[in-house]
Amino acid sequence: MNNELLKQLCDATAVSGDEQEVRDILRATLEKSADEIGFDGLGSFIARKGNRGPKVAIVGHMDEVGFMVSHITDDGFLRFVTIGGWWSQSMLNHRVTVRTRSGQHIPGVIGSVAPHALTEKQKQQPVEFDEMFIDIGANSREEVEKRGISMGDFVSPEANFSKWGDDKIVGKALDNRAGCALMAELFLSVNNPNITLYGVASVEEEVGLRGAQTSAEHIKPDVVIVLDTAVAGDVPGIDKVKFPLKLGSGPAAMLFDKRYFPNQKLTALLKACAAETEYNVQCCIMKTGATDGGRYNVMGGGRPVLALCLPTRYLHANSGMISENDYDALFTMTRALLQKLDGDTVAALRDFR
Repeated sequence: MNNELLKQLCDATAVSGDEQEVRDILRATLEKSADEIGFDGLGSFIARKGNRGPKVAIVGHMDEVGFMVSHITDDGFLRFVTIGGWWSQSMLNHRVTVRTRSGQHIPGVIGSVAPHALTEKQKQQPVEFDEMFIDIGANSREEVEKRGISMGDFVSPEANFSKWGDDKIVGKALDNRAGCALMAELFLSVNNPNITLYGVASVEEEVGLRGAQTSAEHIKPDVVIVLDTAVAGDVPGIDKVKFPLKLGSGPAAMLFDKRYFPNQKLTALLKACAAETEYNVQCCIMKTGATDGGRYNVMGGGRPVLALCLPTRYLHANSGMISENDYDALFTMTRALLQKLDGDTVAALRDFR
């Protein structure tokens, strides 16, 4: 696991619609190993290696959930709207970073009323998004504007990457910078002359899988491996039947989400590769969300797709948690799978006779 690459990616500010910082990191990381680097019309990053055999894409989305400045008050506070799925109780009093149009990072905090000023009834009620604000320590609208902040600027949780214990990684935006880091490491590592390999970092997944659609149209791949995250249910208070994944027990194959089913032959091939590498594969279902696989599997007549996910605690909050062991296992088994692919193997995946 390349901890330094993952840290760079997680610490970058790249809310849906504003992914430039992650694009820059991936370009610097892969440009010497790629035969070509390009972008689709929305800005999804696309690296190509090789030019023969079936087109195989490994995909991780580079955007994160965040916020956008919607109003600046006369006394210097920022009102905002959410981008992507948030739960209000995971937001209050957390530090954030405003990314200005010039690329500056301005620190702030999502303000909350002190408990001393709340009635007992108010303490029992969750604060609505519309009641929240960001405090950057300014005293007026003019001071906010002098710092370069304007309506429409993007806001992300403050960078906080760290390693805990023997194998836990904590940081913001692990959904899905972990997938981007895996994509990059696989692209650098895999050398299969029988395929044309594409490393894709899609934009705007969190707001409707938009970059998956545009990059699928751009590449027209023959087979796709999506790398993402999924809810780990190994914490108190979660239904472990609906959310069975555990950190440290291996990566997961997504068997069904709101917009996707995997190719069954591709799933079986992945499980065979996992067995060969002596790693465990967990399985999960996600009825209330979707991965980029939901667009890739239906665009341009359809193609074999498999979504592989890292179990992750505290998704869509300011700090997530993954297992380094799960990351390494996912890298190893996916690499083994990619090395096996060739024209005959991919043709068999698409044979429904």
